[in-house]
Amino acid sequence: MNLEHLYTAVELVRNNCYSTNGTETTFLRTYPVMVAAARMPAKDMAEAFLRAACLAHAWMPQTLRLDQAFLRPAVAAFEVACADEVVATEQAIDPIAASLSSVVAASRVLHLANPNVFPFWDERIERFRLGEEPSPYHMGQVRNYLRFIHEIRELTAHPLFLTFHNDFCTAYQARLQQLRIPPYPLTEPKVVEAAITELAG
Repeated sequence: MNLEHLYTAVELVRNNCYSTNGTETTFLRTYPVMVAAARMPAKDMAEAFLRAACLAHAWMPQTLRLDQAFLRPAVAAFEVACADEVVATEQAIDPIAASLSSVVAASRVLHLANPNVFPFWDERIERFRLGEEPSPYHMGQVRNYLRFIHEIRELTAHPLFLTFHNDFCTAYQARLQQLRIPPYPLTEPKVVEAAITELAG
């Protein structure tokens, strides 16, 4: 995964027009609402975590199932993830993945908690990164999600990333305008994840 390859996603965004009632368009329209809803005040951190888990599963084919044995450490990890200066570690992710029985679901909850640090992660992204279909075992390992996060950090440190970020966001906002969706900002992890999703098809 390199910046030059990701740059080809800019043209795809410029040239590919979604239908007004497709799944992709629905996601584009609801994404900022989901992020804002997850950040609304809650009476306690447990409520905030459960709300984020419910919101995250609105984007997933699986029904939300919580393992109550891991709920307390998951809530504690979620609180840490919400902090501005959080560092993505296995210890910060694993309790949430255990409570949801899914690293993919955990990535969505973590993205809602802190979109500046945690990207979405799923089979389509790993298929792109690996060049082959990831196994269920691979997708169940928190360390593989962490590798993706670390790769994003390396990309965002590239001296030309800011130019890529600007070009991708400009194309993305033009797509939103074409679909009559109000514009919204994209974090650096979101830009990389969105570019990969575009390239993965």
